[in-house]
This record gives sequence, C-alpha cells and structure tokens, in this order.
Amino acid sequence: MQVTPAVLVACGLAVVLTVQAGLWRRQRRLAGALRRSQNSLRTLVRSSVDPVVILDDTLRITFASEAAGALLGLGTAPLAGVLVTDTVHPDDRAALFGALQGGTGESAVRTARVRQPEGRWRLVQITVRDLRDDPDVGALVLHCRDVSPSAPAPGADSELLELALTDPVTGLPNRTALIGRLGALQRGPRNRSHAMALIGISQSEALSPGEEATVLRALTSRLSRGLRAEDWLARGTDGDFAVLVQGTISDAEVVAARLVATIGRLATSTTTVPLTAVAGVGALTPDVDPGETLRRADLALRSARRSGAGSVHRYDDALRAEQDRRGVLRADLDGALERGELRLVFQPVVDAVLQRTVSIEALLRWRHPVLGEVSPMEFVPLAEESALIVGIGRWVLLEACRTAASLDDAELAVAVNVSAHQVRSGDLVPDVLAALEDSGLSPARLLVEITESVLLDDAHVVEDLGVLRRIGVRIAVDDFGTGWSSLAYLVGMPVDVLKMDQYFLSGVEHDPSRRAMCRAVLQLGTSLGLPVIVEGVTTPATLALLRDMGHRYLQGFQLSRPLEADALAAGVRLAAGALHGPEVVTP
Repeated sequence: MQVTPAVLVACGLAVVLTVQAGLWRRQRRLAGALRRSQNSLRTLVRSSVDPVVILDDTLRITFASEAAGALLGLGTAPLAGVLVTDTVHPDDRAALFGALQGGTGESAVRTARVRQPEGRWRLVQITVRDLRDDPDVGALVLHCRDVSPSAPAPGADSELLELALTDPVTGLPNRTALIGRLGALQRGPRNRSHAMALIGISQSEALSPGEEATVLRALTSRLSRGLRAEDWLARGTDGDFAVLVQGTISDAEVVAARLVATIGRLATSTTTVPLTAVAGVGALTPDVDPGETLRRADLALRSARRSGAGSVHRYDDALRAEQDRRGVLRADLDGALERGELRLVFQPVVDAVLQRTVSIEALLRWRHPVLGEVSPMEFVPLAEESALIVGIGRWVLLEACRTAASLDDAELAVAVNVSAHQVRSGDLVPDVLAALEDSGLSPARLLVEITESVLLDDAHVVEDLGVLRRIGVRIAVDDFGTGWSSLAYLVGMPVDVLKMDQYFLSGVEHDPSRRAMCRAVLQLGTSLGLPVIVEGVTTPATLALLRDMGHRYLQGFQLSRPLEADALAAGVRLAAGALHGPEVVTP
C-alpha cells in the first residue's frame, strides 16, 4: 500500500499534537505545583507575625519579608543571593549555623547578634525551621524577632512606655531611661565627648512623704535652671540626680560645681529644709558600658561625700583615694579589736501582732581614731579577705550573748550574723558553745544568721547547723530572696527563720511587682512554717503596707535605729510603740 503525502502530513501532525498535549499537561502540572508552592510560601510568611527569611542549602537568601531587611541590617536593597553568615556576630555563628545545617527536620531556637549599618549589634531571636524535605517549600525558613533590651514590645502603648521611663515624683527621666541614654551616647558618633555628674543631696532632718515630694520637685526646678541647654537631667537612686554633660570631664566638673553651689536652704509651705550637696563626675567612653559608667560616677560621689558638703570629685581621683583608704583601713583593722575600736549596736525586731520587741540584731561598728565611723560595708569585706574575720566573729558572738543575758527580758533573743569564713573554718559550733557557756544565755535565745550561699556550701555546714539546732539555737537565712531561694533547698534544711532582704522594699509603695514579691516571700515562709522577718522598714507607708499584707516581724529605722548597749533596755520598749506613732528617726 502506497502512503500518500497527505497521510504522512496527517501522521506528523498527530505526533506533534500528541507531544504538545503532553508538554501542555506537564507545564500545567508544573504551574500548579509552582502556584501551590507560592501559596504555601505566602501562607507561611503571612501566618508569621515575625520577619521571615528563606535560605537555600548554601545559606544564601532566596526570599525575605519586608521587615526582615531592616532587622538584619541589610536595608531595602535586593536580598536574594546575600550570604546570611556575613551579618551575624562571629561568636554566635557556630550555634546558629549548627542549627541551620543540622538537617533534623525540626525547629530550633537560637539567639544571635546581627550587625546594623551604624555599627551596633542587634540581638535577634531566630526560630529555624528545616523544610527542605517539604515539596512545597524545600528550604530553610527563619522566623526572626528583635529581643534587644531597648526594643519596645510589639504594640506597646507609647504612654505606658513613657510612664515606665519617668520618675513619678519629679517627672524627670528615671534610672532606666538614664541607662538607655548612656547606651545611645556610647553607640553614637564619636566626634562629641560626654561626661556624667551624679549630684548627691543630703538633708539633716526627717520629712513626711508629702514634704519629701515637695522638696524633690523644688530641687528639680532649681537644678534645671542651672543647666546649659545641651545638658540632660535625670533621677538617679536614693534621691540623687544625674546630669549628662556634653563636653569633657572638666566641663562636667564646672557644671557639677555650679549645681552643688545652688543647693542650700529650701523653703516649703510648712517648713524650711537645710540641704547640702556633693557631686561625683566621670567621663563617658565607648569601651565602658552604662552599668560600669554609673558605678564609676557613684564611686566618685561616695568619695565626695566623705570629703564633706560642697565637694566635687572625679572618678580617677576618687579611685586613687579609695585605694589609699582601703590600704589604711586594711592595715588599721588588724589590732582594732585589741584597741577597743570595735563595738556592737543592736536593732530591735518588733512583732506587729503582739506589739512587742521579740529580738535584737547585733551589728558590728568601727570607730576609727582618725577617719571616724567606718561603714561595715567597707571594713567587713576587708576583714573577710584575711583571717581577721574569724577572731572578730568569735568576739561578736561572745559580746552579743553577754549583752542579751544582761537584760531583764528573759525571752528577748539576740541575732548574730556569722561570716562564711567562720562557718567554713569548722569553728562555729565551738565558738557558739563557748559564748553560751561564758554568758549563761539560754540557747533558745540565740539566733545565728547565715546567707543562702553559705547554706549551700558544703555538707559539713549543714551538719554543724544541725548540731546547733539540736542544742536549741535557731538558724536564720539572711538576705533571703537575693540568692538561690527556692523550696528545693529550703525543704529539709536546718532553717528556722527567713529574713527578707530590704531590696524588696525599694519603691514598694508604688511598684506592684515589689509588693507581689513581698507577698510571695511571706507565702513561702508560711507554707514551710517559717516566720519571716522584714528588714529595712523606713517609712510609715511601708510599715502600713507590710502590716496590711500580713507581715508580722518587722525591723528598720521606722521602728528603731540601732541602739548602743547602754540604751538597749529602754530602746526595746520604745520600738514597739513606734508601730502606732509617727516616724521617729531618719535612716
């Protein structure tokens, strides 16, 4: 049979149509797969509230959501093909890219520093999802979130943020805002120098909360008038003010001296308050973080306080003076006990329910023949650096027990702080037994106070404390809440009393979180059957608040200042009366 040309043409056309139909069906399948992949990608990106970055196997960006470029410091330029490793801090790459290349098919969360165009580092939390085996994605997907300390929470109310950064009494930026400003200056242009001055204000008489607020507002107005236009005023801590000065440390000294000179007698609607001021100044340098900057300025301020009203000290000079002073104190502490320079004072602890003083805490003091009264915050750490602390601790135990035994109140207990060195030396039990035997004090009237860290030190510490408890001595955990406080270590430990650290009372009248912590410590003690003593009660408002919470055992300047031994008998009776009376002393 002869095949005509027409048949050949028809067959060829049929073959072409068949191939085209196959190609069309394949193209349609590929297009559908592409649409599904794109839809999956859109869904993946849109379902995330965080910026999304998609990487290929070489860790190059194939896609980035609109917000991702800014977060990763890459701006709005096309990101496709950018190697993501180039933006991450070298120290963070191993942990992050180990998760990226793990190939587990699961999610991993890592935190890394990402370089920004201006040179600073932004802290980014990255959730890595390995979807390379997913036919619709086939890539590594990164969900990124800015967790830098200065980054406001998404959707944060600007008014609430402003309140959080403002001192409620003066309206000035608070310490949090100050630290933020310090960080911004240190990250900013290097063509301008800055320094900081801390202005410390002192008053010689007690004020009611209302009068104190009036004085602070008046001081704010007076200080503001003494500033230059480019200076920045904020509240520090403990009534101090901070000034950021544009210029050198010499400029800061000039500004600080002018401000200190403006402080004097200040008249309120009800009284005239005599005030004095000193200042500490320090330079802001790029290599010193905000916390260290504040510490240096505070060191200079403490040095100025020791020199007297009107003093202005630089950090460098204060550091040298501090080192010289430490050297003198370290040398003179050796022999201070034999020379009779050390003594004990006693601060009452009041039972707010029974309205009576139930114990007294023995506090060590040093009157230096040249430097005068030296704070325990200075000399106790120096003693702990040497073997002196063991001998001093033994003497404190003996004197405290003798003093308590000499009082008419046969139920009044005495609390003694015991150093970590004394506990670790193994001499605690013999020292306590010797003190009790010498004084004739009942063991039930002695309360030995230790810190949380000492309780966790060693098995022999727990054994020694157990021996003391078996003879009737009670054990208190001092500064409770600032260390490793937990039910896990308290349960089964030889503990009878918790002493809540006064840190929790800072701003408790206005800070809901502090009030919550005060309640939590009380509830913890109640659940374990342990009484809680609250230290640092200094204002009527704090006293009323703690009593309303149910705190029973209270200690602080509002009730009584530390008493000399010869004033102790009368002082313990007056302390309970302060539960109802006005503020009797100033801290």
